[in-house]
Amino acid sequence: MNKHRIIKVILAFLCFVVLVVGVVWAFMLFFGGRVLKGITIVIEQYVAQSSVLIVGLCIAVTILLLKLLASRKINHPKQYYAIIIIGLTISGLNAASLLATPYTIINTNQEFDTAFDLDWENSIPSNIYKYFLPSPYFFSSHFLSIPEREIIVEKDVLFYTGENITLYFDVYRSKMDASQLPGNGSIIINLHPGAWMSGGKGTWNMISTSKYLAGQGYVVFDIEYGLIDWFEYAAEAPDTPEYVMGNFTIEDQIRHIGIFTNRCASEFAATYGGNLDCVYFMGRSAGAHLGGVAGLGYNNDFHNTTFSPNITVKGVIPLYPPSAAPEFLLKENKTTNPDLYNAYDLVHLADPQDPPVLIFQGTSDGQVWIERVIALEANLESKGVKCCLVKFPFAGHANDFVLSSNIGQVWSYYLERFLYLTQHIS
Repeated sequence: MNKHRIIKVILAFLCFVVLVVGVVWAFMLFFGGRVLKGITIVIEQYVAQSSVLIVGLCIAVTILLLKLLASRKINHPKQYYAIIIIGLTISGLNAASLLATPYTIINTNQEFDTAFDLDWENSIPSNIYKYFLPSPYFFSSHFLSIPEREIIVEKDVLFYTGENITLYFDVYRSKMDASQLPGNGSIIINLHPGAWMSGGKGTWNMISTSKYLAGQGYVVFDIEYGLIDWFEYAAEAPDTPEYVMGNFTIEDQIRHIGIFTNRCASEFAATYGGNLDCVYFMGRSAGAHLGGVAGLGYNNDFHNTTFSPNITVKGVIPLYPPSAAPEFLLKENKTTNPDLYNAYDLVHLADPQDPPVLIFQGTSDGQVWIERVIALEANLESKGVKCCLVKFPFAGHANDFVLSSNIGQVWSYYLERFLYLTQHIS
């Protein structure tokens, strides 16, 4: 076998490997890690965001295969055309997330129409729109990046020492006068994911979003909370800092968040130019649950001494949120202490005095199932809470990592509008 033929065989093999990856990616787009579980729970977090890349690769290797096997077109036409059909089919399936983008936009517009009235877009002043994304999605932006404004980032600021742990936060804020920007110094308390037992601030909490919002005049506090060291989960985040691990429960984690709100009200808001009259809780996965408890429960009798009374919560932003705490992560279970369980259940905490809620959720999420999030939205609305669900077909867990993707662009477009609208709700 000559060198030329060896190279062709190797290239053909690599092309088939790419197509096999395309099949796996397509399966994950439609079903996430819900069916196979295991490592697929982790893989699904990258699938929808990279699907456009996979489409391009599958089309490219299909064309390359056709070039490599051109000689078979005459003697083996069925094999030749089968490659065309297989390659285009795999490419088409991987394009599902991109092609579903118009559905997400239409559906989210309807959600905003219901929550904020049909004229909500016209209630945003024209001078504010220059800071916003002009459209929910531009295909060209998919391969570039969303422009960032100059910001100030301060990392590893200590806010709590005790219980054999230390807790820090990173803060993101604009270099410009925040009063001239849409955020006007509004505070966003950002809570990281990690199944209550892993993860941390920074990389695992979508720094790109924190930077983007800081550029719009929000003061974003990316904070740590004590993690549960006696619980293990299949999708544990690597590089979890040891200094936050302890013999905790979810009650302790909420208490740590409450400690931050009190330090924020007494010190950090003034230091970093934050507006205590306009505070948001944002979180992802486990952090979404904790943020929901804080945002919906700060005015609940059970939590009335936990959070600072000097903050005004204007909105809650849970991304792929569990609606309730796992019973075994509380000090007592639902049977022995139903009041305790209900105090960490978002639906039970909800009441008409609670601020609006904006939920991010993918339909192929294998960790937080879409059916449960749809039920959460319906139950919150039945309790009198304004709620918008930004639903992404074919997206899995943690699919908001890349802001320039179709998912990231749509999410950013509605997130910035939600934040502005809720600032001005009395």
